[in-house]
Amino acid sequence: MLLLGRIVAALISGALLAQAYSLHPFWPLAWIAPAPMLIAAIGASRLGAFAYGAIAGLVSVALMIAYFADIGGVTTVLIIVASKALVWGVVAYAVRAAAQFLPNWAAVFLFPALMTGIDALTAATSPHGSAGALAYSQMDFIPAIQVASLGGAPAITFVVTLFASAIAFLIAKRAAIAALAPALIVSAALGFGYLRTAQPLPSSETIDVTLIAGDQFEGVPDDWRAVWNAYTPQIERAVDDGRRVILLPEKIARLGPGDRAAAIEQLGEIARRRDLLIVAGADDESEQGRFNRAFAFMREDWQSYDKRHMIPGFESHFALGTAPLIFEHEGVRYGVAICKDMDFPALGREYAGVAIMLVPAWDFVDDAWLHSRMSILRGVESGYAIARSARNGVLTVSDGYGRVTSEAPSGPQTAYNVTIPRNAPGPTLYTQIGDAFGWSMLALAALLVGWTIWMRRRRGGD
Repeated sequence: MLLLGRIVAALISGALLAQAYSLHPFWPLAWIAPAPMLIAAIGASRLGAFAYGAIAGLVSVALMIAYFADIGGVTTVLIIVASKALVWGVVAYAVRAAAQFLPNWAAVFLFPALMTGIDALTAATSPHGSAGALAYSQMDFIPAIQVASLGGAPAITFVVTLFASAIAFLIAKRAAIAALAPALIVSAALGFGYLRTAQPLPSSETIDVTLIAGDQFEGVPDDWRAVWNAYTPQIERAVDDGRRVILLPEKIARLGPGDRAAAIEQLGEIARRRDLLIVAGADDESEQGRFNRAFAFMREDWQSYDKRHMIPGFESHFALGTAPLIFEHEGVRYGVAICKDMDFPALGREYAGVAIMLVPAWDFVDDAWLHSRMSILRGVESGYAIARSARNGVLTVSDGYGRVTSEAPSGPQTAYNVTIPRNAPGPTLYTQIGDAFGWSMLALAALLVGWTIWMRRRRGGD
């Protein structure tokens, strides 16, 4: 019966983790999800601990299998499932060993240190950036995500997993003293979040912006004139309503070498005539190569930004961009990046000091909520508002604290009028120290694992 109970505990953790890692998670579940599996693992044999972790890892991807299969195929699914099972199995094995040979006050920190370090390592090495981080489960819990301004997304993961680890040690080891430090840390993190979001912005002045996304076009149309003819009336109406900034999605049309100059001239004409800032994405082929490009048209000139992180298997034909785009327009400092770029915290830090990020995007329909929130977290980390206009997704505006102030689904002809604060919180501690917190947690995990191995050899235990 004990074995069955532990298997059930692992399955419960897996089911809760599946929701926490889903396309639209329910944030409270992430705080308790790992605890049943950890409780089972702490009291199990070495093989049992690994098995319970692997079970939880396997089940944790249950709600995402269809999504992974859709964007990456069967091979992608198998790789993700196997890696999740392996990682969670090894983590459970390590936590069980630490619980056996280390003081409880130290062992309780191994699980959050490992999970935080893994998230930091993934963000630094994966072609998908920080995708899959447990931190994104908390995007509806605004006080909790404020610690990202201190240590990035890994800081959120640390706080959430520390809470779960404390519960596990409290129950499995009856270690009330060991839970004291985690309780203080979690309380301090949430207290910081509540205090930070209570701070008013330096100014209440706003900018009138229109987000436009047209889902009526299939793929990337070759006829850029037809696309522009569909968008122009919406832009004109927005200007008549007093809007000064227009944001269009990613890759609204393909601009070939033969008609590129004419297209850019027409795209920029309305910005000059109506004294606007217009940002629009295009598949742009020039003598320098083919780029997933965003144009920023203003009265006096235009600038461009080339996407720097492509979707593996979908955008390999594009050359990579190399630099951010930051400019000032009518006294406001703007940054421009494109869709998947905002999955990468390091790229987000390059825009520290801007007031508003303008992000053309194109989602996969099902991931509209999650992908928009990944972008929003970059604003919390680096202290700026974000306006994001996505085909097959959502049109979203968030402030520098991650609060969604406006949101609407894209449609055949969606034009969404919003206001955005002219001022943002500004550069954060995270923009200064980068991923130091995540790497320090990886170092802490290595230290605790090394200590565990030393103590095990010293005691001759199992």
